[in-house]
Amino acid sequence: MSFALSLPPLYPAMHYWRGLLQPGWSPYGNTAKLVRREAASADSETLWLKPFRSLRDWQPGQHLTFGFEVDGRRFQRSFTLTSLPGEREIAITARRLPGGRFAQWMEAASHGERLQISEPWGGLSFDVPDASHRMLMAAGSGITAAMAQVRAAAARGQLAGMSLAYWVRERAEACFVDELRSLNARFPDFQFRLFLTGEAPEAAHEAAGRLHEDSLHALPGNAQGAEVLACGPSGFVARVEALFREAAARIATETFTPAILRAPVGPTDTVQLTLARSGRQIAIPTGTPLLAALEAAGLKPEHGCRQGLCGRCVCGKADGVHVDLRDGIEYVDASTSLKLCVSAARSDLTLDL
Repeated sequence: MSFALSLPPLYPAMHYWRGLLQPGWSPYGNTAKLVRREAASADSETLWLKPFRSLRDWQPGQHLTFGFEVDGRRFQRSFTLTSLPGEREIAITARRLPGGRFAQWMEAASHGERLQISEPWGGLSFDVPDASHRMLMAAGSGITAAMAQVRAAAARGQLAGMSLAYWVRERAEACFVDELRSLNARFPDFQFRLFLTGEAPEAAHEAAGRLHEDSLHALPGNAQGAEVLACGPSGFVARVEALFREAAARIATETFTPAILRAPVGPTDTVQLTLARSGRQIAIPTGTPLLAALEAAGLKPEHGCRQGLCGRCVCGKADGVHVDLRDGIEYVDASTSLKLCVSAARSDLTLDL
């Protein structure tokens, strides 16, 4: 009797041994190790993580997408980096949402637990150097995007001329308040106000009520000629845009709640989609999100949330007409920011894929 020893393929074997010798290394991208955690509010935590490989240059307000497992299933979620560029450890602040997948991961995670991490992407940033004022407006978890900008400005000693208005239901839900009040004391020209929608104000830095036209006088800054960055639920950022569109020099917004996608109006036709990089052409229905249509054709474009929030599926469009299924608006011009998961074709398209 004879037998032959079958060795594993070269690259999988190399990956296996390197993973043993360098815990945290992965052939599928970067990873980060949980090194400590801190309470941020009654229902939020700040997680400090040490990446296996240092992140490339990134800007305050950018996000990371995290891959993690819960009950043997893999999920992805995106969070804003609240630490400063150049630091060896990175930080995110996340709410423990009841039933949330990342909340389940946080509950079970211990020191040393690892997550897959993307490179930094997207993010809110100021872009008008001569604006009369810089206004940050945050509701709920949107405070993380605002806090990233505040910390970066404080590190540069440039908080003068900046204001932050922050809305929560109850003060126990608010993150970073002590830090913000301390910065307000160090930089008197930095203005901060916490708006409570479910409790009465008790301190000088607190005010009551939601954002609406009658409450503009209570804001810590004036929108006339200001650059405004806003992050929060979709209804909140829509109010910011409606209230300040005429007065502000620039408004940039992000939302973390998915919009309801609109069903196509009229009959569904078939159009031709050309993938510029490969030259491949496929027939797709006009009423189907482009991501789903590409997947149905056997392709696997990069994506994350599938809700138009994370930006992982953004690509360029060279020509053709597409519709944003969140608001029904059609776009006929070339674009560098088409989101595959919430866009559908209205004519033949050429995409940078």
